[in-house]
Amino acid sequence: MKSRGLLLAIAIVSLLFFLTGNGSLPVTDPVESNYALTAKEMVLSGDWISPRIFGTFWYDKPVFIYWMLSLSYTLLGFSDFASRLPGAVFGMGSVVLFSWYLLRRGTRRELAVLGAAVMATSLEVWAVSHSIITDQILFFFTEATLFSAYIGLTEKRSSYMTAAYAMAALAVLTKGPVGIVLPGMFLLAFAALRRDMSLLRRIFQPQGIVLFLLLCLPWYGIMYHLHGTDFIDGFLGLHNIARATASEHPEVNVWYYYLVLIPVSLLPWTGPALYGAWRHRHDGTEYQFMMIWALGTILFYTLVATKYPTYAYIANIPLLLYAVLGIGDLYEKNKTRLWTILTGPAIFWWLLFAAVPLFFKKTAFVPGSWIGLYIFIPLSIVLLLASQKTHAFPALPVMTAVGTAVIYILVLYQGLVPFYGYRSASVFQSQENVLQGQLYFFEEYRTSFTYYTGRTALYTEPAGYDENARLHRSSVWAGKHPFPEEDSAHLMARLTAGEMVTILVPRGRYDDYIQSEFYPLTREAGKIGACYVFYTKEALP
Repeated sequence: MKSRGLLLAIAIVSLLFFLTGNGSLPVTDPVESNYALTAKEMVLSGDWISPRIFGTFWYDKPVFIYWMLSLSYTLLGFSDFASRLPGAVFGMGSVVLFSWYLLRRGTRRELAVLGAAVMATSLEVWAVSHSIITDQILFFFTEATLFSAYIGLTEKRSSYMTAAYAMAALAVLTKGPVGIVLPGMFLLAFAALRRDMSLLRRIFQPQGIVLFLLLCLPWYGIMYHLHGTDFIDGFLGLHNIARATASEHPEVNVWYYYLVLIPVSLLPWTGPALYGAWRHRHDGTEYQFMMIWALGTILFYTLVATKYPTYAYIANIPLLLYAVLGIGDLYEKNKTRLWTILTGPAIFWWLLFAAVPLFFKKTAFVPGSWIGLYIFIPLSIVLLLASQKTHAFPALPVMTAVGTAVIYILVLYQGLVPFYGYRSASVFQSQENVLQGQLYFFEEYRTSFTYYTGRTALYTEPAGYDENARLHRSSVWAGKHPFPEEDSAHLMARLTAGEMVTILVPRGRYDDYIQSEFYPLTREAGKIGACYVFYTKEALP
């Protein structure tokens, strides 16, 4: 099979893998729903330039993610499958590009195919490719930027350097300045390490810089023309500079955050990744570039104040490359004990999934049947260990990939589908008759409610309540939320006057609600999904 045919086959299989279950996963709060609702309003308004949410211009992220979602909605309608299609497509693109690079560098074809399976079944790639967030798109464009730049710099191929600038421009349209700043820092560090001034001339390629500006500046220029300093203050000020200098999640702002997270995110391939990185430490140019990429990403985001699981996600690309090379080294060594580098983390990972049902026992939603998982995992472990003991080494990576893929699918349908349903307000689509009068969410807003129902609720909280103080974070984050609000005084006036209102109280805020000033004037009327429903007491039908 020629390389193009092989890559096409990889594209089809990986896309089907990432699409599996997407139509059953509703849009969740609090992150996914912001992207979905913004794209929905983009389609309905016909304005594909200025992102807006709840009818208000919204500068959280650049436009590319909204374009992809809006295109998906335009073609397929407003559905859960359409919402998750862009993540799956860019997940597929990331896998194909990874295999292409492996083939181009001279890696054996069977290892290039295995590389596709390694990337697709690594925890974070699989999870993010099923999500409605910017990170899989950024992952793809960063992968394309740095692979192209490496080829352009080391092989003196100017067309690849030009392509790197084009991909960086699309990364900037996806996530903002980090799309060019981070790759640029890595390339400069690589040139400095190599002590080669000619690399600097190739990095600062005039035609690449011009193409970069032509691709990304028009949207930013139009947004500044339309919205002026509001756009600059919102996008650069709050959503970029503030994230770097004031932690949005101070409870996880620890220096070792990514040192713990990255190995977990690589599972079940963590062992081969570390082994391969160690074995190839004397390889020279490529190793230097890939380690600058991986370690530079981890260091950069460790220094950033806000920590988030997907921020250092792009570090996984070079580490997964060394996972594939590490497996190739294991083939050459052909020693039973060494293969525990692969089978040990894989079995550990599978056993963690076997324990998943224990965690679901205390949840507020009902998962599906775990019988399939309980049968498949022990059987897979026995077969994996038997293959290792009988020296069937070529089968071990394949069994690890297939076993992990099957476990993901079982967990998705039996656990994630009900869990996502619990984290979503999709259930309110069939409860229109219960939602009477003005609608409120108490202390915790559910944007997916508006996405699914088309109705806008107001956010409210007790007098004196301070969300930022509760989370021990800077007051700068008070400007983050775009949803409409009404203060406690106005809601109390409505309740005192006997006006019919519906207050939706998320399960985790129930105790706060019964201690609030609203509770004596309302009456509990049941529960819908993860929310308790309260009506005005005097107006209760």
